[in-house]
Amino acid sequence: MVTAFGGPRLRACLASLARQARPLDRVLVAAARPAGVPIDPGVEVVHTARAEGFARTANLGLEALRADGPVLLLNDDTLCDVQLSARLLEAVEARGEGIYQPRILLDDGSGRVDNSGHRLFLDGFNLARERGLRQEAARAPACGEVGAFSGAAALLTPAVLRETGGFDGDFGAFGEDLDLSLRARRLGFRVFFVEGALVHHALGASYGRGGPAKSFWVERNRLRAAARSLPTSALLSMPLWTGARLCALGLAAALGRGIGAQAGPLGAVGAAAGGIAGLADLPAALRKRRTDQARWRAGEVEMWRHLLRHHVRPDDLLRRPAGAAAGAP
Repeated sequence: MVTAFGGPRLRACLASLARQARPLDRVLVAAARPAGVPIDPGVEVVHTARAEGFARTANLGLEALRADGPVLLLNDDTLCDVQLSARLLEAVEARGEGIYQPRILLDDGSGRVDNSGHRLFLDGFNLARERGLRQEAARAPACGEVGAFSGAAALLTPAVLRETGGFDGDFGAFGEDLDLSLRARRLGFRVFFVEGALVHHALGASYGRGGPAKSFWVERNRLRAAARSLPTSALLSMPLWTGARLCALGLAAALGRGIGAQAGPLGAVGAAAGGIAGLADLPAALRKRRTDQARWRAGEVEMWRHLLRHHVRPDDLLRRPAGAAAGAP
C-alpha cells in the first residue's frame, strides 16, 4: 500500500513495486486528496474527501485492503529495491508476527542512510538510526530489532494491524509511527530490522526536512505517544528526561551537529509550542492508555528494557544534519 499526494513521485514508486522479484498480491494507493492520482491497470485507489494527514489516509487504505497477509506500507516519495518484498517476506516467514523495518537510503545520490528505524530517548522522543552514515558503514543492530519503525517504509503483519487498530488518526502527520511502534510493543510485538531490504527515500519531499511547523507536530505528538504507552515511572519522571534530551540536543546544535542544528532557533520555538499543545492533549492520551491497559502483554519492566536497549547513542546526536556536505563525517 502506498500513501500518496500524487504526481511523478507516485508513478516512480509504483513502477518500482511492479519490478519486485517477489510480486505483490495487490497494490493500493491511499491518497490524501482526490486530485492527481493516476489510476493504472492493476492499481487500486482510495482517497479521502479532502486533504488529511498521513495517519487517517493510511488507515483508509488499510481498511480497504482488509488484508489477511502482511502489508508493505510506503510513502509515495520512496523507490523500492527489486528485492525489497522478497527480503521482508523471508524475514516474516522466519520470525512471525511483528513490524519489519528495511534500511532506508537517501534518494540524492549521496550513498547515505536516511534511517534504519529509530532509537528512543527516555521521554519517548525518537531519532533516526544511522542517519547520514554512508551505506557501507551501516550495520544491522546486534539484537535484530529497532526501537520504532519509520512510516516511510515498513511491513506490518496482520496480527499487528488487527490488535493495534492501525494508526491513531488524531496524530495527523509525524509521530504516528512512534505511537504505533510503542502500542505494538505493549501488545507483545517487536520491530525487526531486515538487513538487505533497501528503500530509497526523498527525505522531506512531502513535509520538508525541518522548520517550526514540523518541530511543533513532532513534539506535540511525542507527548501523546509517550503518555499512551511509556512506563508509568518514565511519565512521572518525564521533566527530567526531557530536560536532559534538550540539553544534549542543544549542545550538539552548538557544535553544528544533530537535528537541533538543522531545526535552528525557530525550530526550538516550534518545539516549545508543540510541548505546550501536547500537555493540553494529555487527558485524551491518558484515557486511551486506560483503555489499552487491559490488553497489554509487555509490563513496565519490559518497556524499560525496550527504552534502554534502543536508547539514543552519542554518535546519533553528533552526526551532521541530513543534507550536509557529501564529504562531511
